[in-house]
Amino acid sequence: MLFDSGMRALAHDAVDALFDHVGNIAGRRVVDWQTSDELRERIRIDDRGGAEGMTLIRTLMENAIQLHHPAYMGHQVCPPFPSAVIADLVISTLNQSTAVWEMSPIGTVIEQEVVRWLSDRVGYPSSSLGTAVSGGSAANLTALLAARARWVVKRESGVGGRGSERGPAPPHPVKRDFAPTPDPRLPTPARPIILCSADAHYSIARAAAIMGIASDDVIKVRTDSQHRLDVEALEATLAEVGDVMAIVATSGSTATGAFDDLRAIAALRDKYDTWLHVDAAHGASVVLSERLCPLVDGLDLADSLAWDPHKMLWMSLSLGVLLVRDGHWLRRAFEADAPYLFNAERSGDNIGEVTIQCSKRADAIKLWLTLQMFGTRPFVEAMEHVADLTRYVYEIVAASDDFEPMHVPEFNIFCFRHRSDDENNAAIRERLIRSGQAWITSTLLKGRRVLRVTMINPRTERADVDRMMAALRTMARYSGVGSRVSGVGE
Repeated sequence: MLFDSGMRALAHDAVDALFDHVGNIAGRRVVDWQTSDELRERIRIDDRGGAEGMTLIRTLMENAIQLHHPAYMGHQVCPPFPSAVIADLVISTLNQSTAVWEMSPIGTVIEQEVVRWLSDRVGYPSSSLGTAVSGGSAANLTALLAARARWVVKRESGVGGRGSERGPAPPHPVKRDFAPTPDPRLPTPARPIILCSADAHYSIARAAAIMGIASDDVIKVRTDSQHRLDVEALEATLAEVGDVMAIVATSGSTATGAFDDLRAIAALRDKYDTWLHVDAAHGASVVLSERLCPLVDGLDLADSLAWDPHKMLWMSLSLGVLLVRDGHWLRRAFEADAPYLFNAERSGDNIGEVTIQCSKRADAIKLWLTLQMFGTRPFVEAMEHVADLTRYVYEIVAASDDFEPMHVPEFNIFCFRHRSDDENNAAIRERLIRSGQAWITSTLLKGRRVLRVTMINPRTERADVDRMMAALRTMARYSGVGSRVSGVGE
C-alpha cells in the first residue's frame, strides 16, 4: 500500500467530510442510539477487503457520539480543536517514537519543550522533570512510583529530605542478588500507605494494585460539604497511621469538579514528611486563566501532578502529562539496564528513562502546534466560557422547583437531581440520551443517584442548556415522578 493518488484523494475527501460533519453537527442528534449487537453487525470485518473507504468513514461519523454537538454535556472527553486534529494526521504519518532520542530527535525535543512550558506555568523549578503519557491514569501511576522511590530510600537511609531541595539525594540502596530469609524476630516492615479523598479517581486504587499495594493500604478520607478532601479528617488519619508513602489530592474531581485545599494539604505533607501528588488531570489547565487560577492555589507546592491537555486544553486523545517537582525521584523510579536503547551520551534526552512506555507516540506535537499558531488565548476563552455556562446551569436548577443542586460548581462540572427517587433519576437520564436530544451523565454522590453535566464544548450556549433542561422535564413527565421509565432497565 502506497501514498498514491488514490490515497491522496481519500485523504482529501475524508478531511472535507469531517469538516462538513462538524460544521453541520447541530442539525443532527447527539447520538443515534443503537445496541452493541446492532453496531457490531455494521462493522464486522471481512478480510477479503473491497469496501469503499469513504463509506466506512461515514459509518464511523454517523454512528459516533457527537462530541462537537452543542448538546453534548457528558463525560470529560472534549471536542478537540482542529489544530490538534490536523496535528494528529502529521503525527501518525511521521510515526515518530519519542522514548529514545535517536528515534525521534525533533519529537523528543518538542515533548521536552512542552513539558518545560507546562512546568513553568505551574511554577515548578528547573529541577523538575516530566513526560507525556496516555492520560491521568498513567500519570497517577507514574507519580506514585516516584513517591515510592522516595519512600523506600527514606526508610532505608533514614534521610527524609526531598532530594535536591534539601541537599544531595540519599545514596542508592545496596543491590542484592538474593532474597534474604525473613527473620521472624524482627518487626514487620512498614507498608506503603496512600491517603486519598473518598472522591478520588478510581485510577489511584488501580495504580496501587498494579504496584502490589494492598487495597486496605489505600485509605479513603472523607470529603466536606463541598466534596473536597476534608483537611481535618486528613490530619487525624495522618496522626493515626504514621508513616505514609503519599497523599493524593485532587484538582477538579471527576464526580463534582471539586478542588482540594492544596496549601493546607501541602502543610500536612511537610509536617508528616510524605509525598503530595495532585491529580489535576481535569483542573490544572486553569493556571492559564487569571480569573480561574485561584482554584489551584498551591499547585506549585505538590511533589507531582497529573495534567490532561486532552481535557481542558481541547487536545485530541490522547495527551496527558506527568510533572514531578524534583526530577531525581522520577528518574529513580525507572532505573533500568537497557544499553540497546539508553546510553550515557544521551542520558538527559531519552524520555524512555522516565516513563513506563517504550513505544511512545509523539502526542506533545499537537499542543506545541496549537500554542505556536494561536497562543493561550483560545484555551482561556474556552475555559471561562464553559465555566460561565456551568454557573448558568446551577442558577436555573437552584431557581426551579423540580430539580435541586447538589453543590455549587467551582469550574465546569455540576451535579443536580430531580426531586424524586434514585430510580427515577437514573431512568430520566437514560431516556434523555437514548432520545439523542442531549447527552449528560449520572453518578452516585454520597450514596444518592444524581444527574451530572460536564460543560466541555465551547460551542454550547445558554439556549442549548435551556433545551436540555426542557428535554429533562419532558422525560420526567413521561416517566411519572417516582416511577420507572417504560423500557429502561427492563
